[in-house]
Amino acid sequence: MVVIAQVEPRGLGAFAGLKPGDRVHRVNGTRVEDWIDFQVLAAEQELLLEVERDDELYEVEIVREPGEEFGLRFEDMELRRCNNRCVFCFVHQMPKGLRPTLYVKDDDYRLSFLHGSYVTLTNTREEDLERIISQRLSPLFISVHATDPAVRQRLLGRRSLAPIVPQMQRLAEHGIQMHSQVVLCPGWNDGPHLQRTIEDLARLYPAVRSIALVPVGLTRHRRGLPSLQPVTGELAAQYVAVAAGAGARFLQRYGERLVYCADELFLTARQPIPSREYYGSFPQLENGVGMVRATLDAWYRQRHRLAELELPRMRVGLITGQLAATFLAEVVAAANQLSALRLELVAVANAFFGESVTVSGLLTGRDILAALTHHPGLDCALLPPNCLNDDGLTLDDMSVAELEAHLHVPVVPGTPDLVESLIACAETERRCRFPAATGDATAKSSGGQR
Repeated sequence: MVVIAQVEPRGLGAFAGLKPGDRVHRVNGTRVEDWIDFQVLAAEQELLLEVERDDELYEVEIVREPGEEFGLRFEDMELRRCNNRCVFCFVHQMPKGLRPTLYVKDDDYRLSFLHGSYVTLTNTREEDLERIISQRLSPLFISVHATDPAVRQRLLGRRSLAPIVPQMQRLAEHGIQMHSQVVLCPGWNDGPHLQRTIEDLARLYPAVRSIALVPVGLTRHRRGLPSLQPVTGELAAQYVAVAAGAGARFLQRYGERLVYCADELFLTARQPIPSREYYGSFPQLENGVGMVRATLDAWYRQRHRLAELELPRMRVGLITGQLAATFLAEVVAAANQLSALRLELVAVANAFFGESVTVSGLLTGRDILAALTHHPGLDCALLPPNCLNDDGLTLDDMSVAELEAHLHVPVVPGTPDLVESLIACAETERRCRFPAATGDATAKSSGGQR
């Protein structure tokens, strides 16, 4: 059953008389479990919906023309919770007191299909696999970590676990495409284990479209958890070399590199970010694989606009994590030669999670505010594109408006296109005036929400 949350006035659902709160039980006699079922079942031209309203069941007949939209939004699905105790799980490394949703561990293949979330397949039942195959829920994003069953059990904190390779083999035989990731835990799944994992996954090509190597993230809140070592610069260089060797073989064998390192590994190893050709179609951009290259390429394509536009003379604080500062310094220097804007790089130390956490996506509002105290007199602050959630909140629940109220300057949520972000900062100079920093926390918000 799915519950309708919203009905667009001009959609097919509205013309059929559907209303918010209606519960759709069946489509053409087949039970609907979630809105993926609804989308698949409702693809037919002639439809008979069994709908419940006010505890009464009735039927709705619909004739759907090709391309005609229902205009329905359904209530959120109840998520499958993760039943693993992964030794590297970030949720287990978070302090108390954050919003409840940050402690939810999901492991739902439906979210993998819909939003690219990673799943382990450990709680995917036989009927789920059959559904994935029959409904062609592809691609899926799968957390593998190790293909050796014993190593994977140890990593996922499970005494018994179905081997991952046969599961993926079955999906591959039915044409389901998969993107995979390996969270690298030094001494646990690297060395020969990593070599085996890469080769096992590569044998499933072309169903397995990519293999991402991602370093483990460790916070200062790892109390009572298994001992893990951080990925040092030396280890990062070794992992980059493993990926380079395997990638060269696969490029010759398949015409695709297949295995990619997260940007964090290159930066930690102090190695140059590869060219665009390295990443192919950028299959795991949202997983931090190629995001730096995409950002740099967008900058080089668009930077001429800074010289062409008459931008105001103002100081902009470019906020970032410690790791990204290593490549942004050169960009800041170049930008300051192109227009009246003056960028200042604000590399934020992560006191909240611990200074070993250096990525911008895990910055909190309080750490951003602390870093900006060392940059007085800014006219605008530009946030990293990934430090706000879809509700416009930092990990510690600060909104853009709250940051502005503390800083008394406009705060602009950035995008991967740095030039567009800087133009947005310049526009704040014309449309906003903030009071002097007198402790008044009523300053008008100019920052949009991501």
